[in-house]
Amino acid sequence: MDARVPQPQLISRRGLIGAAALTAAALAAGCTVPGTEEAASEAEARELAVGITRPRALDPFEVEGTAAEAVASLLFEPLVRYDYAAGELVGAAAWRFEVSDDALTCTFHLREQTFHTGEPVTAADFKRSWERLIDPRGAAVQALGASPNAYRLALVQGYAELAAGDAAELSGVACPDDATLVVTLTEPYAEFAHILAHPSLAAVPASADADLAAFGSSPQGAGPFAMEGSWGENSTAIRLARYEGYAAVDDALPSVRFVLYPSVASAYQEFLTGTLDVAACPVDELEGAIARYGVAADGLTASAGQRLVESARLAVSYLALNTTAAPLDDPAVRRALSLAIDREGLASRVYRDMHLPASGVVPSCVEGYREGAWPYALNDPRQAETLLDGVLPRDEEGLRGETLSLIFAGRGGHDNAMDEIAAAWEDLGFTCEPEELEEQDFRERVRTGNFQVARLDAVSDRPTAESFLFPLFHSRSAGGGNVTGFASEEVDNLLNLARAVTGDSERMSALEQADELVAADVPVIPLTYPLQVIAAGEAADGLIIDPQGYLNVEGMTAGEE
Repeated sequence: MDARVPQPQLISRRGLIGAAALTAAALAAGCTVPGTEEAASEAEARELAVGITRPRALDPFEVEGTAAEAVASLLFEPLVRYDYAAGELVGAAAWRFEVSDDALTCTFHLREQTFHTGEPVTAADFKRSWERLIDPRGAAVQALGASPNAYRLALVQGYAELAAGDAAELSGVACPDDATLVVTLTEPYAEFAHILAHPSLAAVPASADADLAAFGSSPQGAGPFAMEGSWGENSTAIRLARYEGYAAVDDALPSVRFVLYPSVASAYQEFLTGTLDVAACPVDELEGAIARYGVAADGLTASAGQRLVESARLAVSYLALNTTAAPLDDPAVRRALSLAIDREGLASRVYRDMHLPASGVVPSCVEGYREGAWPYALNDPRQAETLLDGVLPRDEEGLRGETLSLIFAGRGGHDNAMDEIAAAWEDLGFTCEPEELEEQDFRERVRTGNFQVARLDAVSDRPTAESFLFPLFHSRSAGGGNVTGFASEEVDNLLNLARAVTGDSERMSALEQADELVAADVPVIPLTYPLQVIAAGEAADGLIIDPQGYLNVEGMTAGEE
C-alpha cells in the first residue's frame, strides 16, 4: 500500500496570465492587490482568535486532550495526517509511505523541512523523539514521569525492551538515510500508520531535553506555525505565527491566537461579543446558535451561512453488560434491554441534541460506519417484550424476578439518561437500580468485573472501525477495553485478519463481518455518539475543523475580510 501527497508545483503560464489580469482588474476597481505592500500589511493584521480551555501541556511528551492537541497540531508535524474531506490518510512530514504486504513494516519517505529552530528534520529525529517517550532513563521520563503517549508505539519492535530499561534504543525503527524511516512491528497491523498521525509522535529537536522547562513553555516543532514567546500557568493566550520555513502556502493566514478560558461557556460568551473568531458551543446555546449561524453542510468547513461546524466525535457512549452472570448471560435478555431504549429521546431530550442516537459502536465520522448496523440498537419495546416472554416470563405482579444494577460515574451529566434507561427497563418488568459512583470507585468496579451494567465511553484517536472493534471485543483486550466477558474465536479471527491484510476491501469486509457477529450477541448496548459543535465567525470562513478538533487554516486566505 502506497500513499503520496502532491509535491509543490511551479505556476503555469496560464496561471501567470490569470494573475496579471486579476491585478489589473483589482487596480481598476480600486481594490487591494494580492502581493502588494498594502495587501501584505492587511495580511499581517489578520489573526484567527480561538477560545479554548487551558491545556495542561504542549510538549508532545505530555500532550493530551482536545485543547492541547488543537494547538500541538499546528506546532508539530507528524508523519501523516487524516484528511476527513477525502476520507484517507495522507502524508505530512512524510510525502510518501508504504506498508509491506505482510503488514509488518512501514516505510516513510520524508520531505525536506526544518524545525522552528532552523535545524533540518531527519529520520533520526523521529526515532529519537519516539524513544524519548519510552526510555525510563531519558531526561523527559526522569523529570516528568511516564508519558501518557508512549503506549501508541507498543507494537514497534523493541518497545518492551526499551520501556523495561533493557535496551538503549527502539530496535524496530531504522534510518537508512536522513529521509527514510523504516518501522518494523511485532505483529501485522495494516493500519499502524494511522496511529502516527497523533501530534505526540511528531519529531522534536534534540535541544528539547536540554532544558525541559524551556521547551515546555516554548515548544519548537516543524509544523506550519511556531510559538511566539512562551506560555505558562499565568498566560492568558498562546500566540502562534506562520513559520516561513514550512511548505509555502499562497496568501497564508499569518497567525493564530489561542485565548485561554476556564470553561467552554466563558469562551463562548466572548465569542458572542466578537472578541473571538472560533469557540466551542455549549449545550445551552446550541438551539440559538443553529438559528443564528447555520450548520456546515459537510460537517467540517465554516462558510457564509454555515458557520456552526457540527460533527460526531471519535467516540461512542454505551452500556457494558456483564455477560458472565445471569440474567445477562442470555443474549435474548441483552437484546431486549437494548430494544427498550429510546436513543432518539436520549439524544434530543436528555443531551439536547449534543449527541446523536447510536446505531452501533462505530461512530458516523469513521470509515466503516454503517447506518442501522446493529439490528437491536432500535427502540422496539414490543419486540423486547416478546424476547423476554420466552426466557423470563412475568409473574402475577407483572415482574420478571430480576434486579438490574446500573452503575455510572458521577459528575458526567448522565444521571438523567440513566434514569430514563432504568424506567424503560422497569416497564419491561425488571427492578432497576441506577447507582452513581465516584470516578475511582466506578473504575475499580468495572476493572474487577463487579457490575451488571456500566455506562462507559469508547474514545479513539483515529477514525478507523478497527480502533473501536478490537479494544471492545477481541479476547486479547479482556481486562482492558473488553470488560464484558465477551469472547468469540470467530470474531477474534476476523479482527486479526483485518489487522493483517493491506487490501482495503478485504480489511473492511472482515471488520463488517466481525461487527455483525458482535451486533447479534449484544455484549454492549450502544447509546449515543457525542457531538463536537464549534462556532466560527465571519473572519473564520474557510476554516476546516475536523472531528478531533484539529484546525486546518489553509483554506482561509490572509487577504480576505
